Amino acid sequence: METACTAEARTLQNWSGLRPTQNVLVRESVGELYRACVDAITEDCTVIWVISDTTHQRKAFDYREGVIISPA
Repeated sequence: METACTAEARTLQNWSGLRPTQNVLVRESVGELYRACVDAITEDCTVIWVISDTTHQRKAFDYREGVIISPA
């Protein structure tokens, strides 16, 4: 079983350095930018869940969605 991020995931979105409880900036494909906290990330780094600092909503993103998530 592979535990590192797949090459495809690293190419599209490199979320391998992000960890639960880490503060991040999220830019959704619609251009919305907001601060959030990483809630969870899959072992292969292809899906990430974040909780928005302002709305407290939990959202999941797939690495192919065009969402940019970077350390805050």
